Amino acid sequence: MYVNYGDKDFFEYGRLVDEEHEENVYDILCCNPYPDEPGQFQFGHCRVDVTEPWIDQEAVMGFIGMAREAYDPARFALGCVDYYSWDNFGAADYGCSYDWRNMDRDSICDILKGYLIAYDNLEIRKDDAEIAVCG
Repeated sequence: MYVNYGDKDFFEYGRLVDEEHEENVYDILCCNPYPDEPGQFQFGHCRVDVTEPWIDQEAVMGFIGMAREAYDPARFALGCVDYYSWDNFGAADYGCSYDWRNMDRDSICDILKGYLIAYDNLEIRKDDAEIAVCG
């Protein structure tokens, strides 16, 4: 089941993490709006192995303000996605099925229907007024 680590409104700063992950590997659904293009979003499914040797753990932890004694692997994985960019973690691996850099709300809702998402503390809005039923 995917749990919300982002904004309550998924389309503002969406970060959903799969609780049923492999050891040290996190599946993350990410969504960011384009500030100058209403109704357009980046949306990607990222997969982060927090033990990858190329990841600079100190740099990522500094970027997200995480102290070593407070290390949380799920939050660290989220930090990796934002620090290194989504395409380094598979957001672009969907080939021609969709363009992760140019998505609309309806297309994202259609994709989200295939995931098990915990909707407590999360709103997925079809537009500014109506909460969509995407699950």
